Amino acid sequence: MRSGKFSAWGVLILALSQSLLVSNAGAQQSRQAPAYDKAQARTVLDRSVFYLPLFGAVYREKFTALIPRHPTVRGLVIHNHGCGGMWGWETTVAQFYYREGFAVITPEFVARDGNKLGCPGGSTEEMLKQASERAREGVYTAVNPARLDARGDDIAEVIRWFKTFSDLPIILSGHSEGCRTTYHWDRADPQIVGGVCHKQSVNRQYEHLWKWDTRLPMWSSIEDEDSWAGGSKQYPAVGFTDKFKAHPENLTEFRYHGNSHDPLVRQGESQSLATWLNQRVTKPLQKVQSGFNYEDVLPAVQDAISKQLR
Repeated sequence: MRSGKFSAWGVLILALSQSLLVSNAGAQQSRQAPAYDKAQARTVLDRSVFYLPLFGAVYREKFTALIPRHPTVRGLVIHNHGCGGMWGWETTVAQFYYREGFAVITPEFVARDGNKLGCPGGSTEEMLKQASERAREGVYTAVNPARLDARGDDIAEVIRWFKTFSDLPIILSGHSEGCRTTYHWDRADPQIVGGVCHKQSVNRQYEHLWKWDTRLPMWSSIEDEDSWAGGSKQYPAVGFTDKFKAHPENLTEFRYHGNSHDPLVRQGESQSLATWLNQRVTKPLQKVQSGFNYEDVLPAVQDAISKQLR
């Protein structure tokens, strides 16, 4: 999903599609597609962008070489895009995370061979309309559990790879469909310390997708009238409070009475998330080099690159 205001026509279309889905969402069955083949998870690192504190976006070899040698990295955030694939918001969110001291990996799920967007289109209104049509078709849409299972396979492969050279704590993050990807995650791993859900709900037609272990903390942002989250003035978007009834202390919700679908744009939103992140990891934030000299570790980066020629 993309950002921006929504026309009355787009909101009406989304509302109509949701009403059609409500009656059968609980019975939604996984609908497979070749793009969801688990074997395609092997290409996830080729479909990912990597970020580091102090450096910003980096290539994979630099990321791998510097993680064990970078003194200010506090953990890893795996951030998942929305139904439109990776756009500018993934970079914006990644910048927030790495400025808070986290390494970041942003996989692009829709680049799997044969895959499609959950909301194609050349405007917000068109994307809303196409998202509704994809939901009715039931294959290339987040309402399909098979899609989120496949996104989970990508995450699992990123985690497997990361754990071969680092034991830093891991946080799963996602915007919109990426948020649904996060709360669909049910693959226990002691290195995962929490989840972040940017601007999404768990309204009735997506109820069957919720698998998050509420013993793990989650930070959530949500706007009452966000059409992409099924919200309106009359029926605000449904947050995660009911899901955390057994562990209310583990949910931090930033709720705003608005209709922007954009992550980290409201006053106080970034600070709320930064505070939550500080509670998840023990290493304090360092926004300066603290003696780190890139030239000292440059040979390790050069060696990682030269291995590609051997």
